[in-house]
Amino acid sequence: MATSGLLKIHIIEAKLERDTEAIGKMDPYCVINMRMQRFRTKTAMDEGKNPTWDNEKFDLDVKYIGDDMHLEVFDEDPCDSDLVG
Repeated sequence: MATSGLLKIHIIEAKLERDTEAIGKMDPYCVINMRMQRFRTKTAMDEGKNPTWDNEKFDLDVKYIGDDMHLEVFDEDPCDSDLVG
């Protein structure tokens, strides 16, 4: 049984429950963290709570089968990004 390998992630869409914008729509993006790796999708401009990403594929190098992967969604703002989920 293999304990390491390559994990292919394809980010397609999100169905968010929370909106951080008072005026206008959110500009969401995803961040994936795993061990010493960090990946970020492009910003889905003005897509609000139902963003989609075309062709966002990432290859994660898995060292141990028990590694944790964290995926977070942020709303991009000019000064700072807000955590959405």
